[in-house]
Amino acid sequence: MTANLLASACARRSSGAGITLLSALTYGGRQGSSVPVCHQQRDLATQAGTGKKAASSDQLPLRTGRQRLVVLGSGWAAARLLHDIDISLWDLTVISPRNHMVFTPLLASTTVGTLEPRSVAVHLHDIQPGLSRPSSGLFIAEAQSVDTASRTVTCRSADGADFTVEYDKLAICTGSQGSTFGIPGVLENAHFLRDVKQADAIRQKLIENIALAGVPGRQQDEFARLLHIVIVGGGPTGVEVAGELTDLISHELMRMYPERAKAMRVTLVEARELLGSFDASLREYAARKLIRRGVVLRKGVVHEVTPREVVLKDGTVLPYGLCIWSTGVGPTPFSLSLPFCKTTVGRIAVDKYMRVLAPPSAAAAASSSAPSTASTATAPGAATAQAAAVGGSPPAVKVPGLLADEGDTPSTAGLAPVPHVYALGDVCANPDKPLPALAQVAEQQGRYLAKVLNELARGPPHGVPQQAEFTYRHLGSMATVGGHSAVLELGDPKSRHVSLAGFLSWVAWRSAYLTRLGSIPKRLAVAFDWSITMLFGRDLSRW
Repeated sequence: MTANLLASACARRSSGAGITLLSALTYGGRQGSSVPVCHQQRDLATQAGTGKKAASSDQLPLRTGRQRLVVLGSGWAAARLLHDIDISLWDLTVISPRNHMVFTPLLASTTVGTLEPRSVAVHLHDIQPGLSRPSSGLFIAEAQSVDTASRTVTCRSADGADFTVEYDKLAICTGSQGSTFGIPGVLENAHFLRDVKQADAIRQKLIENIALAGVPGRQQDEFARLLHIVIVGGGPTGVEVAGELTDLISHELMRMYPERAKAMRVTLVEARELLGSFDASLREYAARKLIRRGVVLRKGVVHEVTPREVVLKDGTVLPYGLCIWSTGVGPTPFSLSLPFCKTTVGRIAVDKYMRVLAPPSAAAAASSSAPSTASTATAPGAATAQAAAVGGSPPAVKVPGLLADEGDTPSTAGLAPVPHVYALGDVCANPDKPLPALAQVAEQQGRYLAKVLNELARGPPHGVPQQAEFTYRHLGSMATVGGHSAVLELGDPKSRHVSLAGFLSWVAWRSAYLTRLGSIPKRLAVAFDWSITMLFGRDLSRW
């Protein structure tokens, strides 16, 4: 009877633990591949004896003999890397707190309902269908630490479950976060615009304030405060949000609530220059257009953000109902905590091949240590030894200041690449030639690394390894300024380039971003949303 029960149990588990046993027998050992494992993994004999079913994460992904590429993040760099990587050459594991890539240039349009949030989010399985294979996987979790000695990444899911993932190659594409420059009250009171949730939160707050302003008996100063929107940051995102808000005010609000529409105010605060990376003629055009549409442009530095006021350093107080923070990006706590060299603004230092840099002693230790799944924690003192900043001193884990200049980072001549670890996008920079934190920079880096890894997996032609360094090509910059107007700059502004402004730039802006969306369904969704908005206006429903 015992033999029959065991046979029955094995038959029931043939699609689960049996696959794990078969793969272990077939591909025993590491053999150039790695597979995510959980600390709570149980052996098959114990499962059969207790009758408990193992979690699917203990069984998949399968070992195939291919090397495993682990990608941290789901932004522009990660999405391009996943799209271009040859799934027949690599097994993939993606670790990200979200299961989609956000088309950030169109986020401003979602804050006022011009586009629906789902239209600007592309699922990672649509970008790389190979993630559905048993040998690959997408884990909705946040990376906590990287151990280069054992080649493992420690992760934590949203419900607090910790697990480790092994890698043969690691691509850190965790991006950045909105930079507060240490200004008090920004995190607690301002709204950032980095993902779909934040865009939807801005929209909900905006509609709520419009409704609250119409409550009978509202005091005039409170009425004016609720209808005042302060945007901090005069880059493309801040300008586009201001333009979208003026469209909402002049169309939907003027039709529904004419008195409140006339009282609505939009103030844009910039410490330096409006659209500072654009040509001077385009900056002047954008400023003129925004002023005509009712936007107040104010130059100043924010000193503090309270729940009801933005206080500037010159003493100016701006009461607000909604504050949108768009001053640029900075490093995340995760990237600051990694045991690698950093630039003066906190980004991970990489070389011209996108390899992560560390002091020679730390890189050599990571190279000589054999990968092991038995130990996933860095030995005491190892992180400190590896975490030397550029120039040899350990970095302080703090947010860089407003005046930090990445160009002041010392040379990387004395540093060495960490084996098998790459960094892409906003999270990193080459100190010898730092690039701006732009989507097109991240996308080109993702394309570059995918090509390098594909060639590495295939083997060099004629047995001679060849690897070209990463070269960035600036394609241009675009920004809408409200109505049917935009500014467009093609080519590198430091050399010969083309500058356009007006209706044709607006058409080019929409056409370019429509064709850049990751899939045909998303292109149709965005085109449909634009058409509905043009014909019937924006929806101001709140839920």
